[in-house]
Parts: sequence; C-alpha cells; structure tokens
Amino acid sequence: MEKDINIEEFEMMKKQLEVLKDKLDKETIINEQLMRKTMKDKVSKLHKDAIIIACVALFGIPYCTWVFSFMHMSTLFIGVTDVFFVIAIIYTYITHKGLKSNDLLNGNLVDVSYKITKMRHLGSLWLRFSIPFMVIWFAWFIFEALKQNVEEARGLVYGGVVGGIIGAIISTINYRKKRKKTQEILLQIKELTGKELSIQ
Repeated sequence: MEKDINIEEFEMMKKQLEVLKDKLDKETIINEQLMRKTMKDKVSKLHKDAIIIACVALFGIPYCTWVFSFMHMSTLFIGVTDVFFVIAIIYTYITHKGLKSNDLLNGNLVDVSYKITKMRHLGSLWLRFSIPFMVIWFAWFIFEALKQNVEEARGLVYGGVVGGIIGAIISTINYRKKRKKTQEILLQIKELTGKELSIQ
C-alpha cells in the first residue's frame, strides 16, 4: 500500500516537473523573442541614422559646389570636397550592407554578430581616414578663404570654424552612440548564444 502511494507521489512529482519545464521553456522562448525584437529595433535605428548621414552628404554635393563656386574657391578644392561626399555615401552603404534588421528576428545570431563586428571595424577605419582628411581639408579651406578680400576672408574663417566645431561634435556623438548600440547588441547575442564574441 505504502509502495503504491510512493509510486503515485513520484508520478505526480514527475508530471509537475514536466509542467514546470514546459513553462520555463516557454518563458525562455518569449524572453529570446523580446531580446531579438530589442536588437532588431537597435539595428533599424542604426540604418535610419546611416540613411540620414547619406542624405546629408548627397545634399552637400550640389550645395557645397554652389556655395564654394560663389565664393570663387578653386575648382580642385570643390572637386575634392565633392569626391569626399561621394566616398562617404558609398562607404556608409558598404558598412551597413549585408546586415538586415529582420536577421535579428529569425536569422543565425552568430552570423549577425560577425556582420556587426565588421560594421564596427569599418566604422573605426573610416574615423582613421576622415579625421586626418578633415584636418587637411579645413586648412585648405582657410587657405582658399584667405585668397578673398579681408572682410570676406574673416567671415569665411569664422563660419568655417563654427561649422567645423559643430560638425566634429555631431560626428563624435553619432560615432559613440553607434559604438554603444552595436556593443549592446553583441552582448545580448552573447547572452543568448552563450558564445564568446570578440567585442572591439
């Protein structure tokens, strides 16, 4: 009799454990889906920011060409400025190419982590190229401005300094936000997959 009771208790405990396991599995699935959704939203925001940057660069080509031509700056200076904008647009596209926000919902997270790591690496390379270029470009801009009469040159230099400072601040903030977002995504992928990821 006692043996039968023990068997019944064992079976009951077994069923309770199965119910608990199913509940935990469902909660794990829901938690993973929520994390994937959060990561997808972050990647979508990164893509939107990239589109804005590309649009600003695209607008900058005709605008700077017109303004600098009006200021009688050299054709070479204008051409180099326009080429820089074109390179920025192409590089932005290459940096974000291959990483789709929907991959975060259904794709292989390890593959996604490689793409995000590549994005971070390309972002760092762009910074190493663009900072020296902008320093040289700004010095060239001042040289071009000083070829104008004194009043015009002063206005151009002041405007250039203010614009350069604002541009540098915006670029720095945008770069840091992008690094922070991609790092958060990589840490979440690491938590879900349990794999060690290289976060640089």
